[in-house]
Amino acid sequence: MMEPAKRRAIFSMRYLLYFFSWLCMWQGWHVGGSIFQMNFIGALLPPLPFYLHEVILILTFALLVMERIVSGDMTFARSYFSGPILLMGFALVLSWTQGMFIRQEFTVVYEAHESILIVISFYIIVNIFRSAEERKLLFVLFFFAAIMKAADSIWIKFFSDDPQKGWGTLLFWRDGFLLCMGIAGTMLMAHYKGKTFRWLRRTMFAFIPILMYGLIISYRRTSILALLVSAVVMFVTVGKGRRMRQLWLFLSLIVFTIIFILITDPVGIFARLVGALFQPQEEGSSYIRLMEFPNIVQNIIHNPIFGVPIGTQWFQYYKMPIFANYTTLGCHNTYLYWPLRTGIMGTFAFVWLLARIWKAIIVNIAIQKTEEDFLLNQFLFHCMIVYNFSSFLGLMYADAMSIMTSFVLVILQLQMLHTSGIINYKNVDFWRTWRRKELVFRKSDKLIQTV
Repeated sequence: MMEPAKRRAIFSMRYLLYFFSWLCMWQGWHVGGSIFQMNFIGALLPPLPFYLHEVILILTFALLVMERIVSGDMTFARSYFSGPILLMGFALVLSWTQGMFIRQEFTVVYEAHESILIVISFYIIVNIFRSAEERKLLFVLFFFAAIMKAADSIWIKFFSDDPQKGWGTLLFWRDGFLLCMGIAGTMLMAHYKGKTFRWLRRTMFAFIPILMYGLIISYRRTSILALLVSAVVMFVTVGKGRRMRQLWLFLSLIVFTIIFILITDPVGIFARLVGALFQPQEEGSSYIRLMEFPNIVQNIIHNPIFGVPIGTQWFQYYKMPIFANYTTLGCHNTYLYWPLRTGIMGTFAFVWLLARIWKAIIVNIAIQKTEEDFLLNQFLFHCMIVYNFSSFLGLMYADAMSIMTSFVLVILQLQMLHTSGIINYKNVDFWRTWRRKELVFRKSDKLIQTV
């Protein structure tokens, strides 16, 4: 039997881990001036070359190590996503090493704060949350993180004097995703008929105006468009008997969006949304993308094997406009980022990861049994709809999005464990599982079927 004092210590650290994991979901910013930004955390520590969300991730890891030492549990969590994630990490480190060799200096480049975080954060988070029941906790934490980020956005709108807020109250790609899925997830909860999350549904219905307003004033156009795409796809995914309600939800979303645009900044928002489509040369960030994409494609064509090493600037085959605020280190397309920076290896790993994620989600949907499974599976499905759509126009490997991606992957893994009792779908026959609506393994794996 474990001593009472040790049990209390583990209990306390577990709840601290939950709290810091929640902070990892929404802390961090580009636009300052909000009382919800916990800058004092970084101020309490020695000067570190990290952003606030990275500092919180480091503290979370330290708490995890302390909990494992006290409990004596040194096991390491396995994952269905380990193969592609480790390969992505290897490709990124190789590219980073090549960049340092070319520049003949050791550098902590911007990418070291971004894409590589998906490897680091995933293995921290997957080792914190290992019980299938904790998927529900992560689900709840996600929505309360969305509420806090909406509050952050509104405070910046009215009280911050940071000049960057002219570009929007929230500039992290993670933030747009968080608010977008907070709203999309609330729409999904309107279809939920179970009891477990009724209280959360009522809570999110009460906060939906704040989420909508927070997203609109963030000017995150990609996230607004992704939300509309998700709402349209819901007509298919929610299934029969729920589509009429989805029609009313969709119409309500359109009406709410128009209302909040009208009461916020109709001229500015209209200029950014419509200008991006019809006069991109007059809209700075849209013009950047128009000029950036052909440059990126040319860089990939000229560096197909290993890509352009991290830390070095990609070459401008077509000169970027002088007036635009652009960078030759980034890429506003996640699908192009991996071949640009990691060549064939990283691109294969990224596609492999996406394939495994989609297989896991669809298998879970095929064998779901309860309303809670329906809600969580639909949430994960639309997380990937939003992620995949946003990846065409944004840096879904940057701005703390790598940490958020890790949380989504861990929720998915725990949902796999709950639904099927296993965490690896490698040997699952995808098509027969979908047709039969029960878990079916490949014929050659008879031993696995009996385990």
